[in-house]
Amino acid sequence: MGTQIGLVFYDHNEDMARADSIAQLVFARIDELNSTLSNYLPNSEINKLSSGSNINVAVSNDLFRLLQISGDYAAKTNGAFDITLGPLIELWKKARKNRQIPSIAEIKPAQQRTGYGNLEFPMLNTVRLKQEGMQLDVGGIGKGFAADEAISLLKSNGINAALVDMGGDVTVSNAPPNKEFWVLGFSYYDKNGKEVFRKIKLKNQAVATSGDLYQYAVIDGKRYSHIINPKNGMALSNNIQVTIIAPNGTMADAYASALSVLGIGEGCKIVQETMNLEVFMVEDVPGSYQQWNSSGFLNYIVED
Repeated sequence: MGTQIGLVFYDHNEDMARADSIAQLVFARIDELNSTLSNYLPNSEINKLSSGSNINVAVSNDLFRLLQISGDYAAKTNGAFDITLGPLIELWKKARKNRQIPSIAEIKPAQQRTGYGNLEFPMLNTVRLKQEGMQLDVGGIGKGFAADEAISLLKSNGINAALVDMGGDVTVSNAPPNKEFWVLGFSYYDKNGKEVFRKIKLKNQAVATSGDLYQYAVIDGKRYSHIINPKNGMALSNNIQVTIIAPNGTMADAYASALSVLGIGEGCKIVQETMNLEVFMVEDVPGSYQQWNSSGFLNYIVED
C-alpha cells in the first residue's frame, strides 16, 4: 500500500495469543489486497489487467468490486475521481523527479489513454479496457477499501471495536470500551499561515484527508501536487486540503481525492447532493484564502 498501517482493537476475551492471531489475519488480508491492487508490483492483478486492451479479462472478486465502486464514484463526481489516470500519474511522477513540467505534446497522448468511460464490466467478475495503453491506478481509493476489508474481517472474528490507520486515513468501527466515540485529529492552516489542530469524534465511520498542502513538488517556483485533474491532465496547483468524514474508508478516500480536484466552488455542490458525506475544505491560494465546511461537519468537532 506504500504506507504505514496501524491497527488497534479491543477483544473482551483478553487473550493475547488470540489477539495476535487476529492481527496476523488482518495484515495477511491487507497483503493479499496489496498483491491485487498495487501498481508497484509488476505481477499484481491490476498491472496484468492494464497490459491488455479491448478484451474481456476475468478478475478476482476484490478487484471487480473495487473497480465497480470506482466507476460509480467517477460518475457521481463528474469524472473528478478517475482510476484510469495511470498514464498521467506516471508522466507527472517523472516531472516531479526531474523538476520539469510535461509539455502539451506529452500530456495529450497520455490523456487520450484515460477516461473512466473506457472501463467496462461485460459480466460478473469480468473487465474490459476499451482504450489501448490504459493503466489503472487505485491509489486514491485502495487504502480506504483495504481498511474497510480489515474492519469487516475483524467483525467476523468477533471484534467490534477497532481502528485501522492507513497512513493517516482512518476507519473505525464501534467505540472503545466505556467510550462513546473514537477521538481523532486533523490539522489545517488558517489564513495567517498558522497550523490549527482540531479533534473529531467518530464511530462506525472513516476520515480521510487529501490535497496538495503536504504532497507536492515545486517546479519553476510553482507548487504541483501528486493529484491530477482529469479534465486538463495537469497536476493540481490550487493549494487545497480536503478532510472527509464518510460511512466507510472507500468513500472517504475517493471523495477526498475528487473534491481536491473540484475545489470549493464545484465541490460544495457535489457534497450537497451526496448523502452521509461531511467535508472540511481549505484553499490557500496567495491573496485568496478560502475555507468551507458542510453544516454537519461541525457536529463531529470536539470542543476543548
